[in-house]
Order: sequence, then C-alpha cells, then structure tokens
Amino acid sequence: MRRAHGRTATTRIALISAGTAAVLGLGGFSAGTAAAAGTPAPDRTAEPAAAAPAAAPAAVGQQVLSTFTVAFPAAPYRTHNIARAVELINGAVVEQGDIWSFNQAVGERTVENGFVDGIMINDGRYVKSPGGGVSAVATTMYNAMFFAGLKPVEHGAHSFYIERYPEGREATVAWGTLDLRWQNDSGHPVTVRASSTANSVTVTLLGTKQYDAIRATKGPRTHVTPPVKRTVAGPTCEPQTPLEGFDVSVDRVFVRGGHEVGRETFRTHYTPRDEIVCAPESPSATPGATPSGSPGTPSGSPGIPAAAPEAPGSGSTSPAPAAPSASAVPSASTTSARGAEHVS
Repeated sequence: MRRAHGRTATTRIALISAGTAAVLGLGGFSAGTAAAAGTPAPDRTAEPAAAAPAAAPAAVGQQVLSTFTVAFPAAPYRTHNIARAVELINGAVVEQGDIWSFNQAVGERTVENGFVDGIMINDGRYVKSPGGGVSAVATTMYNAMFFAGLKPVEHGAHSFYIERYPEGREATVAWGTLDLRWQNDSGHPVTVRASSTANSVTVTLLGTKQYDAIRATKGPRTHVTPPVKRTVAGPTCEPQTPLEGFDVSVDRVFVRGGHEVGRETFRTHYTPRDEIVCAPESPSATPGATPSGSPGTPSGSPGIPAAAPEAPGSGSTSPAPAAPSASAVPSASTTSARGAEHVS
C-alpha cells in the first residue's frame, strides 16, 4: 500500500494500508493538525537513513516528472534568500531509495551560510530572522514532489495560511525542528533542477515516469475560525492583516493507463492569523525600552496576496475517510518545540 504523510506543526499520520495506520507525533506551537489517509497504491519500502545527494547533470533520457512555480512579491531580502536556497539545491541527484532533505541540502539559514534577515512566523506573529523567505522554495519543492508521485517523508504547513500558496499544499521549514523530506521510491535516480527570478521560483524533477498523471483535488474549507484583534505597542510593531483559520483536505490521485490506481488524502489545519494593531507610543516612553510585541507584517510581506499556480482539479472536492490525530513531537525520535517558520 502507498503510505501517505500529511503534517502541520502538530500532527502527521502515516497510512500503512487503507485500514491500518501508524501514528507519528510532530512538534509545534501556534498551529493545528494535519492527517493523511489513502487507498491502495504501489508498496513502499522501509525508509533508509538520509543520504546527501551529489550535484550532477541529468542522466541521458530522463523525463520531466513534474515542474512547479510559486510567484511572490519582489523584495530584496526575499529574492536574495530564495536565490541562495535555489543555488544550494539545484543539480542534486537523489538515488533510488535515498531521502532528500531540505535542511540537509540548504543548511542552517545564517549570515555565514549566505542568508540575510527576512520575515518568519513565530508564535503567530511575523518577526525578522535570517533566511526568511525560503519557505517559497520549500513549498515549490513540496509541490514538485507531490506531482512527481514521490513519497513524502516529512513536511509541515505554515501555522496560518498565506494566501499565495495552494491551500493544503504548501510547506515551511524550521532549522532543527521541522524539515521537508521526501524519498525517491521511483526505481530510478531523480535530478533536481531549481531556478528563481526576482518574483518567482521554479523546481523541476527529472527521472523516469511511473504514472501517466498525478492530480490534486481540494475540498472546501471547514471548521472556520475567525481571527482576533490584538493591540501591540512599541517601535518595532507593524500592522498585521487578519485571516480566518480553517481545515482543508487535498487528495493526490495517481493515474496509470487511464485509470486511478491510488489516492492519498492530506488534511491540514490552519490557525487564524490575528489582526495586529499598533498602539501609538506614549510620549513618556523610555528610549531603548523593550517593546511589548514582535514585528508584524512589513511592506511586501506574506500578508499580501499574490498569484500562485494551481494544479488541474485543485478546486474540486473528494471525500476521504476520517483519520486519527496525535500529540505533538517534531519527529518520531524528538520532542523539541517547533522553531520560527520561514515564510516569504
């Protein structure tokens, strides 16, 4: 049976068969749950230890398994950090059975590693930190993996929804606590091709096709939760636009020979994005005093909607069986809290 993995900050469900699930907990805060379920598809082998892929040209005769592009509002930090991440993942070759890891390929997002300060999510608020913006690359890679029909091993959605990303089909990363990992179970090597411009990033995966098509169908928003209004004082405060929280499910449908041969369902929960209103500073405020809040949404930040490509069929609804939930730990072997989430 195909194993399906879905994850936000708090839950990942690994489906071993249509009727038997093994539950793994994942770490998180300020986020909800995700679960994955599915119907029969090709068998999956056990996951080997992560291997560091080596850069190499595409093998002769490799086909385009998938290509995906995410658009974003141009900003100097965003363009820089995305280009740096793209440089680090482009040309990787993932051999059959190996696991590709975003954190392993890109490394820690530090100044020393070539990243600059950008915007991240921490405790439901936008804050500045080196590497902000690279989740655009993580989301693009996740969708390339999704439509290539490869096996997701670990991924987590943003705690609250960012409008330019596909609902329930996006990923963020946090160094040391949240990774984006997938396994090459195609039977042949897979080559990563990545590129970026000032306002877009594209990931193409090359290899040997196992399916005629991979389709995505998205259900409606459910369990909608309104945001609240919060007032924050301090010189670093910037307004943050509100957005409702909700649950959504996405089916990945595998087609071969004109027939559906497998289906996986990924369920994602988004917490509300609260409205942040900045209170005027008191004239008697002491210079240099610690502000009472963290930065909100800056100009050109993720709170501004922007167009992002969608896959065919992403707006339709497909019923799926209910899946259990689990308590939060970041992976099967750790229990540390989720760190700040990269956004773009």
